[in-house]
Amino acid sequence: MANLVKFNVQNIKYALPNAEGGWNTPVAYGAGGARSISLEADTAIKNIFGDGLKIASLVNDKGKTGSFTTNNISSAYEIAMGRKLQVATGLIADIKQAKAITHALYFETCELTEAGAVTVAKTWLLGVTSSRPSETLNQSEDDINESAFETPIEIKGVPVQIEDGETTEDYKDENGNVVYAWNVTAEPGYADYETFGNAVVIPTLPEVGA
Repeated sequence: MANLVKFNVQNIKYALPNAEGGWNTPVAYGAGGARSISLEADTAIKNIFGDGLKIASLVNDKGKTGSFTTNNISSAYEIAMGRKLQVATGLIADIKQAKAITHALYFETCELTEAGAVTVAKTWLLGVTSSRPSETLNQSEDDINESAFETPIEIKGVPVQIEDGETTEDYKDENGNVVYAWNVTAEPGYADYETFGNAVVIPTLPEVGA
């Protein structure tokens, strides 16, 4: 059944890679909850001309860029990203970020179906890096002026894996190209929908010709 409208964003989580090549248990971002997520394609097309005519086009798809906005900054997330450090009980310092930490980011959105039902779509962003969130603090006047904090992100994706349950070999299309996935989304009807947000999901496909 088609979805008519997508709205809301909720339940942001993040997961870090572990030493075994898998992923640690997702951690709720918390910190007052999500306000928005924006994603933009990082894609360029190079047109090739010959004899005054366009003869080919080359696509350079580098993933996605964007940001997520929250009501507060999660110190745990910033510590995990190497931008904050707890130096004593109750004392946290902003520090120089030495490297970008690749991780996965989870969020949920709501969708309105043609039948009038509201369903929840669950999404993992894959191969994510982030930079320090911007901060703007305003004084309260007649009304309280709450703050919002925007964290820039880049989504480089991960290779789709071959579906054999044993190896972690990258899937390649019929032309030998590794296929990358920027994100994967589960909607009601997917077999593992209920547990989709409990662990990072890397998409798989049967090997070409298998």
